[in-house]
Amino acid sequence: MAAALKSRRSRKSGSVSNSSLRQLPNQEKPPQWLRSLLLAQQASVIATFVLAGSVLAVYGWTVYSQQLWGREYSKLEQLRRDERQVTANGEVLKNEIANQSARPNSGLVPSTPDNMIFLKTAPMRPEKPTPASPQSSPAAPIGY
Repeated sequence: MAAALKSRRSRKSGSVSNSSLRQLPNQEKPPQWLRSLLLAQQASVIATFVLAGSVLAVYGWTVYSQQLWGREYSKLEQLRRDERQVTANGEVLKNEIANQSARPNSGLVPSTPDNMIFLKTAPMRPEKPTPASPQSSPAAPIGY
């Protein structure tokens, strides 16, 4: 048994002669239908990756735009609440002023034509002539 094991080792580790190697037959090109199927498979794999990438991009854009819209809508709602609060505060102040003016010792007098001040309108000013050259006065301000 030891001799058989030794001979196996020597075959594996020893040099192999060229006569014991068999050469594989030359492979011909695969048929046209097989090549077209392989090409269709490669194209479909590429198309799959492109479509998957575009789907992920559209999904990400959709999620981002919804978040952005939600934030802006929250700001709008806050501005509406602030507007209602300012309007309510203005009405409270008007009511308070009206209550103060109704008191007899407030020092306010009701308005009558005798205590009104009338202002005369200012006379019309002549128009300034516009310069003929557009370069002399720029249409927009140069800077702030």
